[in-house]
Amino acid sequence: MQGRFLFLLFLALALWGWPLRSSLRAQEERKKVPVIDKITSGAPTQQAFMGIVKSVDFESEVLNVDNITGKSTEIFPLKKKVHVVTADGDKLKLATLKPGTNVLVYFDQKGDHRTITRIVVLAGSAPKKKTPPS
Repeated sequence: MQGRFLFLLFLALALWGWPLRSSLRAQEERKKVPVIDKITSGAPTQQAFMGIVKSVDFESEVLNVDNITGKSTEIFPLKKKVHVVTADGDKLKLATLKPGTNVLVYFDQKGDHRTITRIVVLAGSAPKKKTPPS
């Protein structure tokens, strides 16, 4: 009788502890490494986009650039301090960006936020410089 009592007691304790054990195991399986998530998703990445200026809005500080094939338009936040240069490295003013200008836009992407680092006006669309009379 005493053996039967001990067996039933052992069985009752085992059945009572089984759901607790499975919930603890489930919590152990959900461990995350937050440091890895921050390293892989938060770092800014430098990218480039080549296209044709569709529109420039200096009041709203927005630059719209169509890609070369014209199938999509990218929108970039435009700050007045952005460096605009020719392919040869000559500095240009931001006001020289006009619709139809071929450009290469270098920007940093961090999450959904873009920051233009430099705009290169490509050959064939750069405004001509006035040469002083000789």
